[in-house]
Amino acid sequence: MKFNKKTKAKLFVLEAYLNRDGNVELNYEAVKPEDLEKELNLGVPMYDGTSQVASLLRYLRKSADDILSGSRNYIY
Repeated sequence: MKFNKKTKAKLFVLEAYLNRDGNVELNYEAVKPEDLEKELNLGVPMYDGTSQVASLLRYLRKSADDILSGSRNYIY
């Protein structure tokens, strides 16, 4: 894996949609922190922020799980 200044990797997305039936759909996609750590350690071993990014991903995934769980009070 080779990175340059223009390379980006999508790590986390949380989306809310209102569909044609009037229902709200919540979705999220996230890289598994363990997968990220493995890829960065193999592909970019000189990067020293791997553990911090993995921790951020854990936080974001936990927050998204809480949002999805709590949203049940608002949407059906």
